[in-house]
Amino acid sequence: MFLIQKIGRNTLVHFCSKIISLFLNVFVFALIARYLGATGFGEFTIVIAYLQGFAIFADLGLYMTFIQMLSLPNANEEKIASNFFTIRLVSSIFLLSLAPAICLLIPQYSHLVKLGIAVTAISFLFGSLSQLLTGFFQKKMEMLKVAIAEIVSKLVFVSLMCFVVYSDIGFLSILGVVVVGGFVNFILLYLFSRKFVKISLRFDKTIWRNAIKKTWPIGLSIILTTIYFKGDTIILSLFKSSQEVGIYGAAYRILEALIMFPPIFMGLILPHLTLAWAKKDIFTFKRIFQKSFDFFALMTIPLIVGVLFLAKPLMVFIAGSEFAISAEPLKILIFATTLIFFGSLVSHAIIAMNKQRTMLRFYCLAAVVALIGYLIFIPRYSYYGAAYVTIVAEFIITISAFVIIKQTSKFSPSLKIFRPVILSSLVMGLVLFIFNQANLFLLILLAIIVYTSVLYLSGGINKKMIRDIIKTN
Repeated sequence: MFLIQKIGRNTLVHFCSKIISLFLNVFVFALIARYLGATGFGEFTIVIAYLQGFAIFADLGLYMTFIQMLSLPNANEEKIASNFFTIRLVSSIFLLSLAPAICLLIPQYSHLVKLGIAVTAISFLFGSLSQLLTGFFQKKMEMLKVAIAEIVSKLVFVSLMCFVVYSDIGFLSILGVVVVGGFVNFILLYLFSRKFVKISLRFDKTIWRNAIKKTWPIGLSIILTTIYFKGDTIILSLFKSSQEVGIYGAAYRILEALIMFPPIFMGLILPHLTLAWAKKDIFTFKRIFQKSFDFFALMTIPLIVGVLFLAKPLMVFIAGSEFAISAEPLKILIFATTLIFFGSLVSHAIIAMNKQRTMLRFYCLAAVVALIGYLIFIPRYSYYGAAYVTIVAEFIITISAFVIIKQTSKFSPSLKIFRPVILSSLVMGLVLFIFNQANLFLLILLAIIVYTSVLYLSGGINKKMIRDIIKTN
């Protein structure tokens, strides 16, 4: 019970910081979208999506392997942390240095986009290192440090962005602020980490060899994942105008805001899944997996229903009337978002069970299907084709991982939670339909009240579940 409480409190701390960060990100998104318009925001989206692809390649699966190795009995934290930090630094510098050079070969990208990629690449270096440090704090259950670093860096980021926009000093200045925000977050995390471990540049052949051996299947799966997760925006930018990229990018921003939570939660869960599986404590493994599964079900089903009813007013409120059409791809992407939630759960469980290699053929299948789908449907159906193909790719990965987990552990999660969740979500949807002309914020508040009330009355949640999470003693 103590473990569940500790996970709950750390998740709550990081979740609260992410909520604050989410609001700040939405504010900045609104600021940039209204300032740049659909075309300018499309160019901004191209820069970020392009570099995100290289940053994901640079990860090489190190983040998950790092947490896994730290979680093993008698792990030397300082030695592991220093070596993994060095590996991440080297791989990130190498790959992010290639990004500006390769984009010069893409004739569809404007000079401004190519210059923006060169400016912003360093921000993703800081982000890559910050992610690794976050993994250390997740293992130590010290997410308050991560929360402080994120909020402070976001406040700096927002302040500078407001100055840039209201001073009207241009596109490249916006990207410069992105770099400063990433730098502040990294420096704070590094300074906080000094309390627990002295990270330095180290090259230990044994650790590097073990890290590469463990991480290459994850790294390859991440590369394949990138093809279908970021390939849509990149391919869209090659076949369609920056305006269409901007419309899709605005909807994608909502998706990215929503899917920030699963990795946070599962980063806290992974060490305990890993330890339970290593000790052959199948009961604990199944229990943690089931609780996590139920939690994601509680979050995702009402999210789908809410977005289907509120997508248009939400996009207009955030980005302005020019982005009202972004509601249509958002209604499609919300289904992909749900699959990503559950996909995060099963992918972390796969790592805990050391079944990464088994998953590779399915990541390969998803990447091939997505790439072919994007090349066929994006030229014909623009961002609609991109959104639907993304759903198909996420479905392949999520279902495949569930099958592997069932075959390996002889366990499949109970679907009992879906009965009260679906009922509560449908009642919530009916209320949103009836009062669809009301103020957006009132509708969101009403939706939350109706959903949680029906969920409680139908037995989806109870007092014991709430007490287990918030109890401090």
